[in-house]
Amino acid sequence: MSDSHDLRDLVGEDAGAEELERLREVDALLRTVPPPPPEIPASLTRSVLDRNVIRLPNRRRAVLAVALAAALAALSFAVGRWTDDDGFDARAAVVMEATADARGAAAVIRLGERDSSGNWTIELEASGLPKLRKGDSYVLWLAKDGEYAATCGYFQLRAGSATVRMNGAYRLKDYDTWVITAHSSQDSDAPTPWLLKAPVRA
Repeated sequence: MSDSHDLRDLVGEDAGAEELERLREVDALLRTVPPPPPEIPASLTRSVLDRNVIRLPNRRRAVLAVALAAALAALSFAVGRWTDDDGFDARAAVVMEATADARGAAAVIRLGERDSSGNWTIELEASGLPKLRKGDSYVLWLAKDGEYAATCGYFQLRAGSATVRMNGAYRLKDYDTWVITAHSSQDSDAPTPWLLKAPVRA
């Protein structure tokens, strides 16, 4: 590209004489610039690397670590819930009946198979139970002859309903009734009327 003839071959006949002259001047100017060195000096490389490194303050790194841990925990919980729901096989379901102290309440107990340790999973769905005082909870019991005999677990309602998992190792044939009552966190001797009940079928 040493003369106008070479430039004309590159740009074609569309470029005018003035444009061709400007291109020739630019070409001549570019040819005066020396080529880059075959290797970049090590001092320049170190300088560029030092400028591009972003060092986060310790506090900011800690916040990012906590946020990442929280996100991973939430993901693990969601995956766990999804796999648990798919993996629960109920061998029996018990529909509970509301008593006069909990009209409109409902609950279903689903029982899983016993595992190798003799434990079985209980999945309880409950809704419509009377509102509790702050700190109080509901209790799922096994009763015998009208008396509380074994506790299966405690739970609370959220937005009026709950689905909870509990584990048991009891022999169901030793009991005759499933019972849900309220539990007072302030007075352990408070009366606990039966709210829901169902016969035990071993």
